Amino acid sequence: MNPSTELTLLEQRLALRQRLQAQRQQIAQQLSPAQARHSGYPRSMTMRFFTQQPALVTRLLAQAAVVVLGVRYFKSLTTALALAKLLRSTRSH
Repeated sequence: MNPSTELTLLEQRLALRQRLQAQRQQIAQQLSPAQARHSGYPRSMTMRFFTQQPALVTRLLAQAAVVVLGVRYFKSLTTALALAKLLRSTRSH
């Protein structure tokens, strides 16, 4: 081996290391936006769920209210609403 060949191998090795480092940085940048998006407000997973899925949260709360308050209360509420509609319709005629 002559010194010029060793130098080119050394240069090739350095160039390869630089390319690998550049690829690692590119991969890190591609992965970091997902982490950066979750690093702000809200920090807790529960609050993120509440703020990002408001319709789903509303539905879940309504279902929980039906379970907690019971079916009887829900039926009486619908009956009261039906009576209110009936009274409103009789008053308008």
